[in-house]
Amino acid sequence: MRLVGLHALRTSRPVPTLTQVYEGNAADCTRAAEQTDDPVFRNMLLTLALQWRLAAQEEAAKQSTEPKAADRAH
Repeated sequence: MRLVGLHALRTSRPVPTLTQVYEGNAADCTRAAEQTDDPVFRNMLLTLALQWRLAAQEEAAKQSTEPKAADRAH
């Protein structure tokens, strides 16, 4: 059961960054590709994994060039 309200906010895990989400999706695709016997499906999953990794790299690069919220406040 999921808790709602302030208690849920205090005990929940930190929200992952988009880079982390994309890297997780890439890892999921890679694991699935390793488990399938269908070569067409495996190639599709590996292609998706590559696309997720590229998206993660782009997001990381974008985040490293954007000013932090604290920097924008000054």
